[in-house]
Amino acid sequence: MQDEAGRPRYYADTYSIGEDEYYVSSQWRPDREDARGAFLDWLFELLLTIRFETGLPTSFERNRIVFGAPGTGKSHRLNEDKDSLLADTSGSYERVTFHPEYTYSQFVGSYKPVTGPTGEIRYDFVPGPFMRVLVAALKSGRTESPQPHLLLIEEINRAKVAAVFGEVFQLLDRSDSGASEYEIHATEDIRKYLISELGKSPDSLRIPDNMFIWATMNSADQGVYPMDTAFKRRWSFEYIGIDENDAEVGGVVTLGRGGHARDINWNQLRKALNDTLAVTYNINEDKLLGPYFLSKQVFAYGDNQRMDSPEKFIAAFKSKVIMYLYEDAAKSVKRRLFEGCDASKYSSVCSAFDETGIEIFGADFLAKYNDFER
Repeated sequence: MQDEAGRPRYYADTYSIGEDEYYVSSQWRPDREDARGAFLDWLFELLLTIRFETGLPTSFERNRIVFGAPGTGKSHRLNEDKDSLLADTSGSYERVTFHPEYTYSQFVGSYKPVTGPTGEIRYDFVPGPFMRVLVAALKSGRTESPQPHLLLIEEINRAKVAAVFGEVFQLLDRSDSGASEYEIHATEDIRKYLISELGKSPDSLRIPDNMFIWATMNSADQGVYPMDTAFKRRWSFEYIGIDENDAEVGGVVTLGRGGHARDINWNQLRKALNDTLAVTYNINEDKLLGPYFLSKQVFAYGDNQRMDSPEKFIAAFKSKVIMYLYEDAAKSVKRRLFEGCDASKYSSVCSAFDETGIEIFGADFLAKYNDFER
């Protein structure tokens, strides 16, 4: 820029950073060095600073596992807490379900073949859910108002967690600030990915305090893997009791035919079955039936307390409850549990249930059901 006499006065440039444009100028002084260089170095360093301690306030645990028997509402609780955590924020979440074949490369990321814009095949680092949520949290940590970002893991112990987390395992130790207490050195592929997303990569990697990792765990599942003590101690465990959240569970349905027909309340039946499993057969609590072992849609009922779809409940009871008891929870004592019918085959138990209803469990169970308070 020049003054009215045509003499140089200022250097001036416009720089685009993200979606914003910055106007940078420096007064022209032939006796001094142009100040724009030092200023731009400072500006870019400020913009690219990676913060692991953002000071985000929260009442929630950052590493959290909710566990309990099947149907106790573990996913439902985390979903409600997710809504509370992210309420009135611009934060985000991602949900992933672990399974026996789940791997580190799926969870954190790895190089994979991808198709380029012109159809060519090339290898790029493809991030997994952990890395995507981590980057979102780090980007948010650069702003004046950091937002929470959440990774939800369903069925965390259905995979070999030590192998899935790999070196990320070390980052789960959180300090009082909420960020990782210890760091790991980022691998070269992760460093390149962070540079592409953040403009720079830290020499060492940590989980920031605005990143939350929550998970559900069902130790009753036959396909689960054990967790070692070192992994467990890095999490806050919350247990959901077998009869928590059962206020709306119930519904009356007629089971059995002819002289065997009787009205049954689902929640009362569930509690009687649990009492039989726990007291009579010493079955562990994590294999009992939670309130939502059958979904709301299955036992839905109206003002008169009768179920809206009795056929749906009967089908679900045979395919879910009887199957679970026969093949899993009471497998070792099934002939005694189903003492009121031929328990040699699952199909014969279902046929007897159609005819006699809960008499398949025997006379002693009927007496227990009638005495059991809903």
